[in-house]
Amino acid sequence: MPLILAVDDEHSGLYYRKLILEHAGYAVLSATGVDEALELFRKNPVDLVITDHLLGRQVGTEMARQMKRNKPSVPVLLLSGTASVPEPLVDVDAFLSKNEGPEQMLAAVERLLAPKNEDVQNSHSNHRNSAPLQALLAAVVEDSDDAILSKTLDGTILTWNKAAERMYGYRAEEVIGKNVSLLLPPDRSTEFGDILKRLRRGEKLDHFETTRQTKDGRILNVSLTISPIRNAEGEISAASTISRDITQTRLAEEAIRNSERLAVAGRMAATIAHEINNPLEAVTNILYILAREESLSEKGRQYVKAAEEELRRVAQITRTTLGLYRERDTTVLPLDLSDLLDSILVLYNRRLQSLGVRVERRFDSAGKINGVAGELRQVFSNLIANAIDALNVSGTKLTVHIRDAQPWSGSGRRGVRVNISDDGTGINQETRANLFQPFFSTKKEKGTGIGLWVSQGIIAKHGGSIRLRSSTGVRHGTCFSVFLPSDPRNPSR
Repeated sequence: MPLILAVDDEHSGLYYRKLILEHAGYAVLSATGVDEALELFRKNPVDLVITDHLLGRQVGTEMARQMKRNKPSVPVLLLSGTASVPEPLVDVDAFLSKNEGPEQMLAAVERLLAPKNEDVQNSHSNHRNSAPLQALLAAVVEDSDDAILSKTLDGTILTWNKAAERMYGYRAEEVIGKNVSLLLPPDRSTEFGDILKRLRRGEKLDHFETTRQTKDGRILNVSLTISPIRNAEGEISAASTISRDITQTRLAEEAIRNSERLAVAGRMAATIAHEINNPLEAVTNILYILAREESLSEKGRQYVKAAEEELRRVAQITRTTLGLYRERDTTVLPLDLSDLLDSILVLYNRRLQSLGVRVERRFDSAGKINGVAGELRQVFSNLIANAIDALNVSGTKLTVHIRDAQPWSGSGRRGVRVNISDDGTGINQETRANLFQPFFSTKKEKGTGIGLWVSQGIIAKHGGSIRLRSSTGVRHGTCFSVFLPSDPRNPSR
């Protein structure tokens, strides 16, 4: 049995090449890189060497030159991704473009080994002639962890391996004979036509990153390698696609980007907090003097008091660095959520009146809990501001409902539920799925995308939870429902 040494700088390429050669009846040694290849070549009775032209920083022709000095009679077959000979083949016996496929590689191997052992080689040739190309490829594609499929140039799926079933959710019998466009998300509908144009020109797409849709509607980030397949006459008649799911890789990269953005935002917020403190102190002093002005009316005093409360909230926000807070001033104190929400509504009263919005206060409870006032004020101010933004588009009613309640889990904890509802246009399903993600905003340049994310963190810190209900149908509108336990330090009470 002839012994072949297969050399490449990538394990994946070697793996498939080794399977094809072994299926054809050859014994195969595989090596990654020149050093390992030369070592195996010296220690083993190699009959033929198959090598890529590019081997990291070295080339296959230089390796062939060293091998020929040792064993000049051993033929070397050079493979390359190019269609033409990359350089003069002084120490190489044959050249083959990898685009020509497995069948042409086996024919070249047979031709180079023929002078060494005609009888054995004829036996191999008869075996290969009796085995169709699909049978050779089957051992490769079925063993792969990557989704591998082949298709005609009009997109009809011809083959579909087990990894494709796992990745996309379709069984082979469900997709073979159907068009590959069933994998395209709606926003990629024109992509297949562009790919086909490139394939017909003989181009190969390496590590093309895009998205594909599974049977159950999930969107995957994928890396595709798409190659033209030529028939015996050299004409491009089909294409093969190797797909790798890189969704988790993309999520990890996005998490890193978000953490970097959060670090930048934290540094900016600390700078802003430092710069805001001086004018805050001045305004606080002015309000203190104004509150003691004898000529000030009672209504004016109410407005001064509301302004002082809001200034305290701004001061708290600066200390918590605009929501990217450090553990500062987090004293848990008794609170009445009804008073806290009333003070927030006073602040937004003028804007609500200008929109013609009716505010319904349904305070079935005083909302007595223990919590951090500044943080919870930040949460409910954000939820009310978001509701007003929705009502700015359509709708006429804002409802704030407080009642004693238990959590949705039914654990028996005592606490308070606050619902902030509007009868605006509602939020679609895609947006709802991303609302609590950092830096996701529907307000374009007007929004930071961290309000709901920060609010969710504050609520969780208080031992509570937040839920969203929204509809864009006939009965449209949105409701954010917040549950807070009576005491975050003792959530069983």
